[in-house]
Amino acid sequence: MNLFEQEFKILGQKIVIKDQAEAELASLAVQIVNEKVLEIQSKKPLLGPNQVAVLALLEIAGSLVKDRQSIDQYREELDRKCSILMTELTRLPVSDVGEQQALA
Repeated sequence: MNLFEQEFKILGQKIVIKDQAEAELASLAVQIVNEKVLEIQSKKPLLGPNQVAVLALLEIAGSLVKDRQSIDQYREELDRKCSILMTELTRLPVSDVGEQQALA
């Protein structure tokens, strides 16, 4: 039986997590959300909680999309460079490849 329980608050709403690993991730996520909510509230104090939440959600999602695109571009570049390297390695004479392996 799991007795772990951690409580978080976002915009006054209580969220309870009962799994320790999930709570650790949630803690980071809640920190990001709360920081973004406070930032938006300070910039636009007349917005209601739902509007603030939607704007925070959109900004956080936008950041995730940008990060994902950067990661995808990095992977594509890495794949391209690995392909070039493999092509160059296959062009080496067998004796050179054996010498290179012996040096490693």
